[in-house]
Amino acid sequence: MNVRVFVATVVASLLAGLMPAAAQLEPTPPGWQIERAIVLSRHGVRSPTQTNAELDRLAAKAWPTWPVAPGFLSPRGEELMRLMGGYYRLLYGARGLIQADDCPAPGTVAAWTDTDQRTRASGAALLAGMYPRCGNLALRNQANFDVPDPLFHPQPSASCPMDPAATRKAIMARIGGSFASVQRDNAGPLRMMQSVLCPNGTTATAAGGGTCGDATAPTALETGPDGRTRLKGPLGLGSTASEAFLMQAAEGLPKDQVAWGRLASDASLQELLTLHLLDMDLTEKTPEIAREHGSNMLNQIATTLESGHKFPGALPVGQPVRFGLFVGHETNIYNVAALLDLTWQVQGFLPGEASPGGALAFEQFRTGNQRYVRIAYYAQTLDEMRNRKRLDYRDPPGMKTVELPACKAQSHLHACPLERFLEIAKAALNSQCLTPGTP
Repeated sequence: MNVRVFVATVVASLLAGLMPAAAQLEPTPPGWQIERAIVLSRHGVRSPTQTNAELDRLAAKAWPTWPVAPGFLSPRGEELMRLMGGYYRLLYGARGLIQADDCPAPGTVAAWTDTDQRTRASGAALLAGMYPRCGNLALRNQANFDVPDPLFHPQPSASCPMDPAATRKAIMARIGGSFASVQRDNAGPLRMMQSVLCPNGTTATAAGGGTCGDATAPTALETGPDGRTRLKGPLGLGSTASEAFLMQAAEGLPKDQVAWGRLASDASLQELLTLHLLDMDLTEKTPEIAREHGSNMLNQIATTLESGHKFPGALPVGQPVRFGLFVGHETNIYNVAALLDLTWQVQGFLPGEASPGGALAFEQFRTGNQRYVRIAYYAQTLDEMRNRKRLDYRDPPGMKTVELPACKAQSHLHACPLERFLEIAKAALNSQCLTPGTP
């Protein structure tokens, strides 16, 4: 999507109050039988990835202290993921995909997570919520923590160099060669962010010295040691800070600790989060970046849907995986969403936002001799997270059927024929960026 169109769409959504109802999921058509679901989930609510000492150099007042190390899943985040797992059991148990009231057959329910604490703990919480009395659901992840898992963090290779200069060029091409128009289009949220971080024109920081905020610094692109390109300057700071405020709200912190009590409402938080969504749109959904970073994951999803026997770490029991869970990061969801041109909106969040604990689900159905893939997005609403709300049929999480634009001509009841879905997935990924050893 063109960046100007992206900004206009988000702003229009905010101004018009286009908050969809929590549950907008198409029912299973009569005569259809679900055979498999592959779920790509973001980890749950976590603490900021920066230390408080680092954050305090950005704002006039010290940031709230979290009960866990930087970037770790919080106890509240773990509880929320258990609640989400319990709902998956209700949902997919009622559909006949998995056991609703007993432990599943070995190998039919499988989970693979990234190696970070927040992803491993989120995966464990989801499984515990699904089957709290079942001890045969071992959580699996890459054994070597010293190297990135290529499903979640693919690395440069001879065939897929992920050249930083080429990456920056692709991003800059989307915004007309400079950040001038982007900063102009986002002047409102940027001013609001500066006033939240540094009220009344404050210049001193909580850490002492320095300059509060980043309003006068130029926005630029920087490639980190992990090879990912990030925004620096006011847009980068706005992205980081707004995401931190979202985690504070989802953690259920008192109102005076969410952005220091300087946000009038959740709508104000949403306006600030447009900066984070813009950051993700540029650095994760730019087509060249999405193909480099998302091809492994999309290929794995398609391969597992096709057979059910090639899920990473699956037990050699001869049973195909029926419910496969990947737990990673928002970047993984944005990469796959960009490759397939997917979008959604859950109450309390922006269009296409990959909220904490939210997940893209690829659900395979069969009717007669025909198989279909339907895509859905599941996520607790912000109020459900804030209030630790129990999820059930009467009070479900946010749910949304997600259309696959490339399958519009062949779509039937919001589902794409499996063969066509596999064609679309194969055409979207970059085969040169598939890591050897992944399916």
